[in-house]
Amino acid sequence: MMDHEEQNEWLVKHIPHRVRAATARLPMEKSPLQVQALIDPKCRDEKDKIYWRCATDSIWEGRLAATRWLIEFVGVKQKNGQPSECRKKTESNDVRISDFDGGKLFDLHNNLEDAECLANMWKGCSQASSHATNAYNHPSTRDEAVRNVLIIILNYLDETIYEKAGKNLKDCVLTLD
Repeated sequence: MMDHEEQNEWLVKHIPHRVRAATARLPMEKSPLQVQALIDPKCRDEKDKIYWRCATDSIWEGRLAATRWLIEFVGVKQKNGQPSECRKKTESNDVRISDFDGGKLFDLHNNLEDAECLANMWKGCSQASSHATNAYNHPSTRDEAVRNVLIIILNYLDETIYEKAGKNLKDCVLTLD
């Protein structure tokens, strides 16, 4: 268990950073964030269009890495095609939701449908971005699938560690600090 000061730093800095990276350019108006941040710049010429293409590709890659991070943070991965607990390695400095007051790993049994969604997205993010594969039959990482998984995670974070800390995830994420 982390001390109160360290937990607070994670709640206002590290977790919101990943949430912003994961939700960039996704329609999140039906989520705990209740925002739609789809800003497209006015591209004047081909050079601007190429720059914007590079930026949106970077956003997509960052989204997958941040989403995988959030899924592991709540304690889920996929093993042998099934949801599995993502445990900390012995002697590691890994942080999981269970290190926080009010935090518990995502229930893989009583929330089986959501656990399967999280586990499939974990695999999809791993294969689509973090782990180069030659087959394209990995679980979907399309925007709608990512958004749906993020809604599960954001609600879970809000109902557990953020509520226990007397904070609101939305307020911690949607800030310029």
